[in-house]
Amino acid sequence: MAIMLPSVLSAQEVIQSELVQVSSSWARASVGTMRPTAAYLTVVNTGEQMITITGVVSEIAGRSSIHETSVSAEGVGTMKPVKEVHLSPGGTLEFKPGSYHIMLMELNEPLLEGASTSMSLMFEDGSQKLFSVPILSIGARSADAK
Repeated sequence: MAIMLPSVLSAQEVIQSELVQVSSSWARASVGTMRPTAAYLTVVNTGEQMITITGVVSEIAGRSSIHETSVSAEGVGTMKPVKEVHLSPGGTLEFKPGSYHIMLMELNEPLLEGASTSMSLMFEDGSQKLFSVPILSIGARSADAK
């Protein structure tokens, strides 16, 4: 008689980081290490289930977190940390100036234009998605800025 052992993941469970594609990542060069800077990217959920991004880890920053910028009816912009971001099946989320972005704080070293760094998105299931981030100029407004 054969004994069937349960698998670690059932057919219904999928590792969230495997459902994600990251593209167009970039960060602004920093002014030394004392002032924070921001990173941006596009995230696509290629799967058929909702995924939840719960944070970000960066090799270059002592602290990194997802923030969202919003503008009031009076035109006043505010930025606040976000605990998690949900991405619908087949959905795309663009981290861009004036919207969601990754704040890089307590920098270990300056982010220099032309260099690159690595970051990982963290997901609700504990998985992580590693991606490379090129460093653009301090005044860059998009991944296409040179």
